[in-house]
Amino acid sequence: MGHKNVSTTITKVVLLLVNLGFIVAGLLLIGLGAKTTNGHWNDIFSTGTVTDVSTVSAVLMAFGACVILIALLGFAGAAFRNKCLLTLYSIFVVVGLVVFVVVAILVFMSTSQANSWASKAFPADPVESEVAKGFNQVYCYAQGGHFCLTSPAKDAISTFFPSVAGVAAFAAAGVDVNAKSGLLGVCDSVNAKLSSLPPAASNTLPKEFKDACATCQNVKAKFGEYSSVFDWVGVQCPLTKEIAQWCGNFLVTKNPPSVYDNAPYKQCRTPVLDLWNEYGTKVGIGAVIMAIISIVLIAFSCKAARTKGHRGYFGV
Repeated sequence: MGHKNVSTTITKVVLLLVNLGFIVAGLLLIGLGAKTTNGHWNDIFSTGTVTDVSTVSAVLMAFGACVILIALLGFAGAAFRNKCLLTLYSIFVVVGLVVFVVVAILVFMSTSQANSWASKAFPADPVESEVAKGFNQVYCYAQGGHFCLTSPAKDAISTFFPSVAGVAAFAAAGVDVNAKSGLLGVCDSVNAKLSSLPPAASNTLPKEFKDACATCQNVKAKFGEYSSVFDWVGVQCPLTKEIAQWCGNFLVTKNPPSVYDNAPYKQCRTPVLDLWNEYGTKVGIGAVIMAIISIVLIAFSCKAARTKGHRGYFGV
């Protein structure tokens, strides 16, 4: 009898501790899904991949919430020694086990696709052009925050208006081209001067000037959303002069001549595919571990539910 009580107590403690771990895991899943969405990585891998990142982000957050609810159910069943709760818990854990297995399969298929693309020249697949298009947009908006807000004015002018006389023309107009105010600082300075000049004075500005200023206002409003991408590209594939000018053209015209030549994706293709592979591998391994833990939980919850007790409860 004493041995049986010890075994039951151990089962109860294991269920309580593991379900606490499941609650933490659920919170991590919600955080991971939110981070992926807020970082705009879903704008890159939204089409053409085995696992659509937009869908994966939503699924991670929804499944994280479900994991927490299931864990709370198991926690309550173990804490209050309720056989009904433990039986329901076992059923939900079985469903969770199936989901973890499916997630692992899909994610490992996705990493296989990343490895396949990495071993081939661009475009490895017709849809890789869409991934390149999405990455170029996110990259340029992330870097656009720098050129619009904090870079020396002369660098911003060279990026958005890459003509030989661009910087000199603005300097001649009285703009402080060394001020670290980005293109928005240039826009404010020019607009202030134009207010006291005849309307014809605006004809001396580059034809893209108004569009560039409007674009930077938009970038300013959204820059915080791209901060994680900005930090990543700063380490993995820093900005070059060619890419800066490509991004300047893209931000103003929204119609770049190519999605690959001189574009961000050409320089960053290897790091992007490595990130995709690394992210997928971590999620896949995590899903496998969660599946194994689910099997253990099913065994322990069934053992706890079968233990005889009074009024439908198992004894301790």
